[in-house]
Amino acid sequence: MTTLFRVTALVLVLMVQIAPLTAQQPPPRQQEEFTPIDQLPPEEQLPAAPLLVGAYAFVVLVFFGYMFMVARRLTIIQREVDRLDTDLRRTGKI
Repeated sequence: MTTLFRVTALVLVLMVQIAPLTAQQPPPRQQEEFTPIDQLPPEEQLPAAPLLVGAYAFVVLVFFGYMFMVARRLTIIQREVDRLDTDLRRTGKI
């Protein structure tokens, strides 16, 4: 119980110390009108091609990983079915 009390007290102390730091930050300025990307400063431009290629590569890798896992499990199940089939044939119960 004392450990829970200490952790709770520590969290409360940290919250009290961090709250003024977050309250002092001004809100971000909202954009009033459309600005074409070629007129934005270089640090605000975000090229879409690398992000798109990265997203597709991630999805394809996950898909092939999933297919590999399914194929491996199916191979194990097929071996088990074959073993059970030979056991049943050997015992003469088929």
